[in-house]
Amino acid sequence: MSASSALSITPEQLRNISEAELKRRLAGDPQEAVQWIRALAEQDTPDAQVLLGQAYLDGYGLAPDPRQARIWFRKAAEAGDLMGMNMLGRAYDQGWGGPVDHACAAYWFRMAANQGLDWGMYNYGNLLLHGLGVEKDEIQAFDWYNRAAELGHAKSLGVVGRFFEDGWLGEQDQGKAFDYYRRSAEAGDFRGQYNYALMLLERNDARNAEIWMREALNNAHLAFSRTMATNLLQHPYAGLRQIGIEALAKCAQQGNADDAYAYASALLNQADIASRALGRWWLRQAATQGHAQAQQELKRQIYLS
Repeated sequence: MSASSALSITPEQLRNISEAELKRRLAGDPQEAVQWIRALAEQDTPDAQVLLGQAYLDGYGLAPDPRQARIWFRKAAEAGDLMGMNMLGRAYDQGWGGPVDHACAAYWFRMAANQGLDWGMYNYGNLLLHGLGVEKDEIQAFDWYNRAAELGHAKSLGVVGRFFEDGWLGEQDQGKAFDYYRRSAEAGDFRGQYNYALMLLERNDARNAEIWMREALNNAHLAFSRTMATNLLQHPYAGLRQIGIEALAKCAQQGNADDAYAYASALLNQADIASRALGRWWLRQAATQGHAQAQQELKRQIYLS
C-alpha cells in the first residue's frame, strides 16, 4: 500500500473517531487497519509508529519491508517510546533492514531496560550473557534477567531457572529452578514449559509432564520444535518419545524436505502397519521435493513391499 493511500484518513477523522470504533478498525481487515495505523504514525503517535514498524516487519496488510520497519522503530525510539527502543534494538541485533550492530542494539536495549521495560531487560541480559556488543558479564546478565523476572516476564523467568538448574553463577538449586520454570511455563513461555515438563518427570509426575510438554510443542517456533524432536526421541520415557514424534510431524507440515524425511524415518521405525504406511507417504513428499536420501529409501521400500 502506498503512503498516499493513508492520506484518505484525515486528521479530523483521527480526532473524531471513538476509541471503540478505532479498536474495531484496527482489529479488522489488515489493509484497512494499516491505513489507520499509518495515519496515526504520521501524526507522531509513538505506539502507532511501533505498530507500523511491526506491520512492515511481518508483512501485515502491506508488503514486507524490514528497512521501513527499522525507520519507524527509530522514530518511536527517538520519541522516547520504550517498546520502540526495544524494537530498534532488535532490528540492530537481528539485522532487520540493515547491518547487524550489537553495540547499537545494546545501547537501545539498555535505554529501555533502565526505564523499566521488561523486554529491554531481557534482551540486554542476552547480550551481556553472550558478550555481544558489550563485555561478557554473567553477573550483570543475571541481574537484568532477575529484574525482568520480578516483573513476571515469562522468558526471563525461564532463564533465571536455567541459572539455578545449571549453576551458571556457581549456585545450583533445583528447587528454585523448578519454581522459576513453573512460573515461566504458566506465563506462556515454551522453553519454560519444556524445562518444567522435564523437571516434573524427574519428580515422577508423568501425567503433568506430558501435558506441559505438549503445551511447549504447541507454542514452540520451528527451530525449537526441531530441538524438541531431537531431544525427546532419545528420551527413556515412552510418553516423551511419542511427543518427539509429534514434534517431527509439526515440523514436517511446514513443507521442508529434510523435516519430511526425518518424520518419515521415525514412522518407518515403528512396529505398527499404520505408522509405516504414513511413513511411506511422507517419504514420497520428501522425494518429490528432490531429497536424495528419501528417493533412495523410497526405492528400497518399493523393493521390499
